[in-house]
Amino acid sequence: MKSLIVVLFVSLALAGNLYAEEKKHEAKHEAKHEAPAEQNQCIGAGPQSPRDIDSKAGSNKVIFNAAPSIKDMNLCNVHFHRNAEHKAAAYSTYVEDGSNSGWACKEPAAGRLSEKHAEYKGCEGVAEGDTIEVHWVHTTCDINTHGVKPLGGGLNACMTTMCPNPELRVVAQVYVLEKNGKVKFTEKAPVSHKDPTVVYTGSTTGTSWNNHHCSPLQVTWDVKTTCDTLDIDDFSKWCSDNKYHEKHAHGVRELVTSEKLLSKIPK
Repeated sequence: MKSLIVVLFVSLALAGNLYAEEKKHEAKHEAKHEAPAEQNQCIGAGPQSPRDIDSKAGSNKVIFNAAPSIKDMNLCNVHFHRNAEHKAAAYSTYVEDGSNSGWACKEPAAGRLSEKHAEYKGCEGVAEGDTIEVHWVHTTCDINTHGVKPLGGGLNACMTTMCPNPELRVVAQVYVLEKNGKVKFTEKAPVSHKDPTVVYTGSTTGTSWNNHHCSPLQVTWDVKTTCDTLDIDDFSKWCSDNKYHEKHAHGVRELVTSEKLLSKIPK
């Protein structure tokens, strides 16, 4: 009788262990197929940027109207990123460069990536031959009337206490910095051109955001698909002394590839 009780006790214990292991396996399986909380937050945040502008696919469910034309908005910031944040056929060479890893019009010069503190005539973080993506940021906030004070520098320059949630439109153009480049730089407006531009709805970029921690701000983007040469001496004059205090190259946000985080680009 005693041996029967022992056998019964052992059987129950084994059954309990098997049940526990099965539940543990089920929990792992469910966790594996469940979107992480960060991903859920990203989907709720709306469509993101940057993206491959040659791909029109996107299934993000957050839809918002495009911002007005830049002629009806106020230019509030101009800054640049070393290596392009967006990707297109003309700038599809991937450059692994730490927080500046992004897309280029051509391979960097030999030894360029080993330079830790590149600077060109007061413009920090760039050298001849680098690819940059310049952003002209426009806001619907009135930032020009006398007495109006923006909230700060950078993106905060596009907002005021009375206008904390403006519509934003960013014009982006990609260049290679070269001596005697054909384009001369101007901060007042993007270089006029007849080259194709892709317009889509997305978000702010920069290294503060990634595919697990998404930007909540809604931005209309106009991204030029071609790559021009920009005169590096002309650009460095602006870079080293401009009213936005943008004297250094910003880092690059990783490319957003999940269709759930992208808007559909109209054909």
